[in-house]
Amino acid sequence: MITKLCIVCLCMTASAMIGLAHMKNKKRRVSYFSSLVKLCDKLISEIAFRKENLNSILKEFASSDNTELSAHIAAFCDSPYSELKIRAPFLKADERKAVEDFFCSLGSTDSETQIFQLENHKRRFNETYSDESEKFKKSGSMGLKLSVLLGIAAGILIL
Repeated sequence: MITKLCIVCLCMTASAMIGLAHMKNKKRRVSYFSSLVKLCDKLISEIAFRKENLNSILKEFASSDNTELSAHIAAFCDSPYSELKIRAPFLKADERKAVEDFFCSLGSTDSETQIFQLENHKRRFNETYSDESEKFKKSGSMGLKLSVLLGIAAGILIL
């Protein structure tokens, strides 16, 4: 009997961990795209008004950011003229390409054209952020709840 109870507890714990990992992955996506939108806003305002150095703006933003974007910014600042490859498993291929294009376009044109490009990137990132935020609101906590219920169901079947 104790063995069965231990197996039930293990099933519930394993399913809860799977649900938690799923929820965490969705939340990472939402916070990453939120940070990208904030970065675009900051770059647009800084380039338009202060005409500050791009590396200093990026490093200042990365110091206050707590997502994977700060690591991508650091990699870009270390070698701004080389092609940046984004290594983020939670991003889809087209999203990864969009982020790579975003970093590739930074500092490559005059300020007016740069602001126009940043606004286009911001629009695209904002759409993705809105979509991911809606998905997270609908299914973020539901995945955790369903996985716990699935663990309970597996435990009942074992008993």
